[in-house]
Amino acid sequence: MATGKKSANTGIPTHYECSLHGLLANDHEPQLRTRLEALCGDTESAHHELHHEISCIPCVETPVGPHRREDHMLRLRIELDPKDPLNSNKATSNICLLGHPEPRSGRGASVRPAIFAQVFSGNAPQFLSLLGYKHNFEFVRKGYWFLYRNTFKVIVSQINRLERQGDVQSAQLIDPQASWIVQITADALNQEQVPRTCEQLEEVKALFDDYVELVVVDHAYLENRIPYS
Repeated sequence: MATGKKSANTGIPTHYECSLHGLLANDHEPQLRTRLEALCGDTESAHHELHHEISCIPCVETPVGPHRREDHMLRLRIELDPKDPLNSNKATSNICLLGHPEPRSGRGASVRPAIFAQVFSGNAPQFLSLLGYKHNFEFVRKGYWFLYRNTFKVIVSQINRLERQGDVQSAQLIDPQASWIVQITADALNQEQVPRTCEQLEEVKALFDDYVELVVVDHAYLENRIPYS
C-alpha cells in the first residue's frame, strides 16, 4: 500500500523542489568531496547514494487533444543498501510525481512541484501496474550526498544504465568519461517560500564556484511530459 504524509490544508503532500545542477570532471571529484567535508563535517557526514529509479507511463494513451496534458509520468525511486543492494527488505521505495517546472527565467534555481508517497509494504511495481502504468525506462544513480545547514542536500553521483531490465548488478556508466553530476536541492513547503529558498541556493552556490559551475537547468529538459510515439 502506498501512502504519503498529507498537508494540513490541501490533503495533498506537495512541496516545491528548488535545485541547481552542474557537471564535474572525474579528476576534480576528490577536491569537491574535501570541500564538502569541510563545510558539512568530517568523512562520516557523507551518506551513500544508491538509487534505482524506474519511470512509468500510462498503459493507455490518451487521445490527441487537451486532455493529454493531464497525463503524468510516475517515478518509482528505490533506495538500496549499498552494502546489500539485492536485499529488498533493506530497500525503501517511493512513488514520485514531479510536476512541470516553472518557465520563469528570473528564478535563481529550477523550481517544480513534487509529490512523494512511500510504499510501506507489498510489491511497488505491481502497485503501479494496478494503477494503470507500465515500465518506460530505468537507471541507477550511485554516489554520495551531504546535508549542508540541515537544509541543502548536495548530491554527487554518476548515472548508470542497466544492461538487463530490473537487474541492478548489470549497471554500467552512461558517461565514458566517468563525469559526476552535482545537484543541490532544497524544499519549499509552499509557493510563498520559493523566492527565499532560491535566494539561499544562490548563496550556497558561491561556496562551490572554484570546483563546479552550478546552473539553472532549462525548464524544457525537466518537463514531465509523456513521450508518446
